[in-house]
Amino acid sequence: MANIMVTGATGLLGRAVVKQLTAVGHKVIATGFSRAEANIHKLDLTQAIAVETFIAHERPEVIVHCAAERRPDVSERSPEHALALNLSASQTLAKAAKQHGAWLLYISTDYVFDGTTPPYAEDAAPNPVNFYGESKLQGETCVLNADSRFAVLRLPILYGEVTQLSESAVLVLINQLLDSRPQRVDAWAIRSPTSTADIAGAIAKLIQRQLHAADVSGIYHFSATQTMTKYQMLLSLGELLAIDTAHLIPELTPMDSAKRPQNCTLSCGRLAALGIYSELEFSAGLNQALAQSSAALAAVGLKLKE
Repeated sequence: MANIMVTGATGLLGRAVVKQLTAVGHKVIATGFSRAEANIHKLDLTQAIAVETFIAHERPEVIVHCAAERRPDVSERSPEHALALNLSASQTLAKAAKQHGAWLLYISTDYVFDGTTPPYAEDAAPNPVNFYGESKLQGETCVLNADSRFAVLRLPILYGEVTQLSESAVLVLINQLLDSRPQRVDAWAIRSPTSTADIAGAIAKLIQRQLHAADVSGIYHFSATQTMTKYQMLLSLGELLAIDTAHLIPELTPMDSAKRPQNCTLSCGRLAALGIYSELEFSAGLNQALAQSSAALAAVGLKLKE
């Protein structure tokens, strides 16, 4: 078992990764910032000296870098903020990881692609259409340039256990279910909603491979196999929560303020070659996530259908 540092441990993905790695017996060094609490080390990743000092003291063997500015609209409005987390903090971590002999896994996004020629293999040429995708691509490049033995894991849209619905771009759609006024919903962009529990299991397997074979490097993709639009996700949520969806109107043209790619479906051949696959279908994963998020549902007056 290894000492594993997880950044963004208070976030949607980070919490699932901490939970999974702890369950399989690793010693997890969980770090967060704005929501740091018990058992979470408060660490500002934009402060290079603090990060380097922390890694020198804790001596992790593996660093899983989940922390990021993940919101495309915020990234577009505040590019400096996005670069501070997605690029500069990643540079700092990569430099310190190399200096202290840790292996770094950088969590990235399917938004590095323009969405015009899916599915995208790991060696497909990136071409982000918004600043969020650009900032994450720059982070990938700086990590792999720091040490070719490091790895990048690109992921699609996420859902999982939440403390509030806004944490997940999938579960936040529940708010649209609850607003019974007629409203248009994106039926243009095709996504691959993927469970954070599923991803955390894959990350644990990838780390295990690295600890035993030391041959995990470069770019990997992980994604659930089902593709759907936000409109289709809402229909599934409505069914699980027994909420009517007749007020939702599918919109077949782009709706978001920051430009989005239409279809960034990922091909996951490199992980498949290692025997690592997505294990959760959307309906089962969604049901699991909602069951674990009862407090967030209760906050908006909902409970899961029996």
